[in-house]
Amino acid sequence: MTTVTQTEKVINYLSKGNTLTSKQAAARFGIKNLRARITELRAKGYKIVSESITFKDTGATGVRYSLSNRRAR
Repeated sequence: MTTVTQTEKVINYLSKGNTLTSKQAAARFGIKNLRARITELRAKGYKIVSESITFKDTGATGVRYSLSNRRAR
């Protein structure tokens, strides 16, 4: 049986055109440190886009991640 890592879960999700926040990553995948997983993906050459957002329900700020359609160089 193959275990899918948290990093693999994130890239698989983003590869489908989805965006992801830390709150969503915790709820969907049990990931408590999304920023670390994003850093790992960037080190592997993935072009991850970070967008600052404000949550409408709380007014808190956060980051939403998405995958660019091209690889980093």
